[in-house]
This record gives sequence, C-alpha cells and structure tokens, in this order.
Amino acid sequence: MTAPAAGRPVTAVEIAERLRGESRVVAVSHEAPDGDALGCLSAFMLLCEQLGVACTAFVPGTSAIPPEYLFLPRVGDIVRGELPQIDPGTTVYFFDCASLLRCDTLPYPDEVTRVNIDHHQDNPCYAELNLLDATASSSTTILYEVCKAGGFVVDVEMATALYVGLVTDTGRFQYSNTNPPAHRMAAELQETGLDVAAVYRQVYEGTPLAKLRLLGRAVCHMQVRLGGALVTSWLGNDDFAEAGAEEGHAEGIIDSLRRIQGVRVAAIARSRSRNGRPETKVSLRSTDGSVDVAALAAKQGGGGHVRAAGFTSEEELQPVLEWIERQVEAQL
Repeated sequence: MTAPAAGRPVTAVEIAERLRGESRVVAVSHEAPDGDALGCLSAFMLLCEQLGVACTAFVPGTSAIPPEYLFLPRVGDIVRGELPQIDPGTTVYFFDCASLLRCDTLPYPDEVTRVNIDHHQDNPCYAELNLLDATASSSTTILYEVCKAGGFVVDVEMATALYVGLVTDTGRFQYSNTNPPAHRMAAELQETGLDVAAVYRQVYEGTPLAKLRLLGRAVCHMQVRLGGALVTSWLGNDDFAEAGAEEGHAEGIIDSLRRIQGVRVAAIARSRSRNGRPETKVSLRSTDGSVDVAALAAKQGGGGHVRAAGFTSEEELQPVLEWIERQVEAQL
C-alpha cells in the first residue's frame, strides 16, 4: 500500500457532519499511548455510541495501557496488537498521530478515507481529510470542538475523557501550551458534573509501586551533562524485570527528570533489542523552549512539539545519548 498524498484541510463543522453520516469507523492513536491519545479514543467511542456508529478503537503494540488511565470509559475495549480487519469504505480516524509511522498503518487498505485529527505542529497532513490546530492544547481540545460544532451531547463520561487529555498534555495547566481556550474548555467540562479532584486522584495519586521502583532505576542511571543543562537516563529490560514493571509504567517518568533545578532538556531512553537488533526509543522534554526538541527528534525520523518530542533509533544506547548531547549543545 502506498502512503496517501497530502489531503485537504477541513473544519470541525465538516467532521461533525461527516460523523452524522458514518455507519462504521475505526479510531486509531499512536503506540505507547498517553493521556491525550487515550482520552481521544475514549471520548470518540462514547461519541460514536451516541450517534449509533459502530466504532473499533485500535492502538498498535502490546504493552499494557498505563494504569493511571484504566479508569477511562471504554478503554478496555481498545484492540491491541494486530490491526483489526477494515472493510473498504470504512473511515479511519487518527487521533494525536503526528505521522503515519507512529500508527503502524501499513496494513490499511487503500479503499478507506483517513481523517487526521491532531495538534502537533510538524504533522504533514498525511490523510485525505486533516483537522489540525497547532495552537490547541491537546488533541482532545480539537475533538471537543467537533462535539460543539455538531451540537453533540458531552456528558460527564465524555467530559472525563476529554479532560484527561487536556490536563495531561498541559502538565496540569502548567506548560506553555496552557492558553485561555484550555481554561475555558476545562470550565465547560466541569459544568457537566466532571469531578476534577477525582480525575486528579486517578491520574496522579494512584501510582503503582512498580512504577515508583522503575523511577528509582531511572534515577540510578541518571547522568547530568552540559553543566547541568541536560539530564539523561535510560531503562533496559533488566530494570523492568527488577521493578516488576510493564512498559506502561514508564509513562511520565521523564517529567520527574525535567523538574531538576537548572535542567533545560531531559531525555530518557528505552534500550532493548528487536529481531536481534538494537533499538533505542527516546523521549525528550525542553523545560523552557530554548532547545527545540521536535527539531532534534526530526533528525532521527521522530517528531513532536518544541518542548516534548521523541524518536526511535536502531543504534545502541550510548551512541544515541552522546548524539543527543551534541545536538543539545549545538542549540544552547
């Protein structure tokens, strides 16, 4: 299957109207899903149920969903591993996917329409229909605009899913992408009866012991570089085994590293082998935006935002960390 040519931009009104006419859809988000990705899928499944549209949600990979998001409505219905069968004529909705690569899309048939809903500034408009807004605080923000444009009912369940995407992607309303529309959205969602304190407890105060042990392993591997401007760490298979942790437990560990005083860039690498070859998967955070980690990640085929990005390399761990150090130093 060949990748689709860049399609046309659409509005939230157009997507809402399209949804009214759908009969069956597939909703996809990126591997290693975060709160925004899972919030989108959860809210979209609820929306499709409201509209009487059959919806299958899919996330590539087999690693466990991060436990802090298991309370989200319908998350247990998400299909993992192999892509479910997609019949010709189905619409595939991509959420929070800056590129097709992160969605493992090779098996998709040509006879489908792709709808790309995202807020990453480096999204190349890969779908036939693209609803993109780089100023949006989260992808759930854009989905919320679709709901409002269509006059769809946002009940407390859907509000919970949309809010999780918003609160996690804004770092609890502390990151630079926290804008006035984000606060207005939060207020409107709370008016549905959303219990923001309960969401906070679920996402941030129910940390499994295995995750804390994994964080401890990451701290043990931590190195401070460039006079304290860069902090790096890594996690290998032994770390997960010793901590009794699963892949999903690594979600958010990098945020503990970026809080270190004086750090301007944090990087954490997941070191493993795939088919007998090394694989190093890197998450990057820029604390003040002085280093564009999206531009850095793009050099390795990755992407993201100026302050949050990632990439995967087929090189060994140490050369990758050394490369990151050189790239950060060049931007400082």
